[in-house]
Amino acid sequence: MKRFLYPAAAVAIFTVAFCCLFLLRADAQSTTKEPVGSSAPTAAAAQQAAAEQQQRIEHYNQLVRDQDDRAKRVETLLVRQEQLMTKQEAAFGRFEKILDTWEQQQKQYQKYLDTLKK
Repeated sequence: MKRFLYPAAAVAIFTVAFCCLFLLRADAQSTTKEPVGSSAPTAAAAQQAAAEQQQRIEHYNQLVRDQDDRAKRVETLLVRQEQLMTKQEAAFGRFEKILDTWEQQQKQYQKYLDTLKK
């Protein structure tokens, strides 16, 4: 019984929140300013709407340009990071080679010390 109760309660809460959100938005949209005496948009209102649309388009285009610039910077950073990782791998290889050589020399030196008389 409980396995059906919890999902049903969640769906009910989600539905109520969804309806409230859209009913409030619809109510807010219905209270926009309209010219008195006419329901058709006037030329000034149409011109203002066109200007607002143009501003939104310009804003969108600016956002797209900014996003392209960021993408180029990220790509440049990734290339540089790959180069640094290649250098680091090469340096680590050299370090391992030096360490192996040092360990071999230490073993040889220890053998030499072990052969000496005390």
